[in-house]
Amino acid sequence: MSEQDGYGFCPRCGAVMHEGVCRSCGHSARKITGWQTGTDWYASSAAGQNGAGGREPLPGPAKRQKKEGHGKILAFTFAGIGILFLIAIIIFMVFSIRKVFDEVQRNPIPGYGYDSGDGYFGYGNPYDNSLPDGYGDYDDSEGYYKPDEKDDYYVEITDATSQDLDYKVIWESVSMRPDDSDDSCTYDGVYPVLRDEEGKEEEKFSSMNQAIKDLVCKYKNSYREYESGISSSGYVTYMDEEKISVVVRHSFYEKKTTIPRVEAITLRVDTGEIIAHEEMAHVDEELVWQFRSRNSHQNGTVEFVDELSDEKLMEYLSDEEESVMFYTPVGLEIGFNYDGGWVTVTLKTNML
Repeated sequence: MSEQDGYGFCPRCGAVMHEGVCRSCGHSARKITGWQTGTDWYASSAAGQNGAGGREPLPGPAKRQKKEGHGKILAFTFAGIGILFLIAIIIFMVFSIRKVFDEVQRNPIPGYGYDSGDGYFGYGNPYDNSLPDGYGDYDDSEGYYKPDEKDDYYVEITDATSQDLDYKVIWESVSMRPDDSDDSCTYDGVYPVLRDEEGKEEEKFSSMNQAIKDLVCKYKNSYREYESGISSSGYVTYMDEEKISVVVRHSFYEKKTTIPRVEAITLRVDTGEIIAHEEMAHVDEELVWQFRSRNSHQNGTVEFVDELSDEKLMEYLSDEEESVMFYTPVGLEIGFNYDGGWVTVTLKTNML
C-alpha cells in the first residue's frame, strides 16, 4: 500500500495506518495546518476546560496586603507601658511620703520652733549627733528671733531650748477634725514633752508633762463654740537644770477675727512642782510703776493699760487667772490678758 491511496504501515507497531492514523495504537503522522505547539495546546485546552473560550491569563505573584492596624497596636502597647510606669511612680511616691510621715509620728521633732504667722512649726533635731553642725539652729537671716540676755527686752514668744542639760524636750501634737470636710471648725494643739537624756519619761517628768498638756489642751473640749475652732501652741521659753517655763498661745477663731490669749507655767525640774507667781515677782506699787515704764518703752501706746488706774493694774497683775509670768533668756516676762488681747513687759532683774 502506498500513502497515495491513504494507506500505509505504522512506524511504531507495524499495523495498517489509514489517512496517517494507526488503526492499532492510534499513532498519528498527520500534520494539519493550524495545530498549536504543545505549550499552546495546553493553554488552549486549559482554557476550554475552564469553559471560557480563549486563554485564561496565568496567575501573577500574590501582593502582600498591608496591615493597617499594626501601627495602632504598637501605639496602644507603648501607651499602656507608659501608664503602668506612671502608676508605679505614683505608688512609690505615696509609700515614700507615708513612710516619712510615719517616721515623724514615731519620732516627734525635738528642740526648736518658730511662729511663721500661719501657725507654729517645730523644726530641726538638735539631739541627733548624726546631723551636720548647725542643723536645727535658728537662722537669723530668715528673721527668726533668737532671744539673748544682752537684749534690752524680750521681743516675741519663741522657743529657747538647750542641748547641754540632763533632760531634753520633744514635741507632740493633738488634733480634732470634723467628719464634714466643709466644716472648718477644728482644734490643733502642739506641746513640749520632757524626757531624760535617753529619751525616756522619768517618773518626775510625768506630773510635769501632764500639767503642760493640760494647759495646752485647756480649751480643747470647747473648740466647737468658735466659728473656726481653736489652736494652742506651746513654747519652751526658758530651760535650765533647775526650772523650765512653758508658754501657750491660744487662738480662738471667730468668723472675722481671732481672739488671742497667753498662759504660762513654770516648773521645778527636780521636784516637778509649779512655781507660783509670788515666788517669781512681788506685785506692789513699785512693780506697777516699772510695768508702766517698761510698757511705754517696749510696746508704745497700749490704750487699755494707759486707761487703767494703778489699783486696777495691780489687780490684773495679781490675778492668777489673768496674769502671765514666765522666764526667758532676756529676763522675767510679766503681764496679763484682757478683752483686746494680752500685754507683757520684761523685767531684767527678777530671775530666781
